[in-house]
Amino acid sequence: MAARLSVHRNALAAFLVLVLLAATVSVAATGNAPEITVREAEGVYSVGATFTVAAPVDAVWAVLTDYDNIPTFMPDVRRSRVLDRENGFVRVEQHAVASFMLFSRDLHLVLMIEEGPDVLRFGDTAGTSFRRYEGSWSLTSTADGTTVTYALNARPSFSVPGFVLRRLLDRDARVMIERLRTEIAARGPG
Repeated sequence: MAARLSVHRNALAAFLVLVLLAATVSVAATGNAPEITVREAEGVYSVGATFTVAAPVDAVWAVLTDYDNIPTFMPDVRRSRVLDRENGFVRVEQHAVASFMLFSRDLHLVLMIEEGPDVLRFGDTAGTSFRRYEGSWSLTSTADGTTVTYALNARPSFSVPGFVLRRLLDRDARVMIERLRTEIAARGPG
């Protein structure tokens, strides 16, 4: 019984990391399959994704930086609010709830986000759900719309079996990208 409970808790923890990906994401459909990689080295999980959306950079940027409204298109994110803005930086607090079978876990991030030209760099300053959580969103204008490149390096503060986490990160990254594409498409060309 204890072993089964441990497996369920570990699976839940892995799922929670995926939910946090949703808190930092947003993108319009072109039908292109995203290129996603998930790697692990010494307990740090690196997620990379590249995909193209049929929308201009400004439209994609508007969704990615709509921090207060992330819960409306990322339902696992329960709350996302801007704490303050100063000199090209935005501090955003996010709470997410992830559920797996009979278990659930609350996640908490305080992201310091640097809004540079066509790039968002972010890192968690709370350190409660993750020992390390940092990454970026880069936008490039193309003939087809906008190519979005996402990178995340995360070390959870809880124990997660690597094979489970890698599989879930890949699967849920694909779901999150589709939610972003849908939101960008719903908002129109900007």
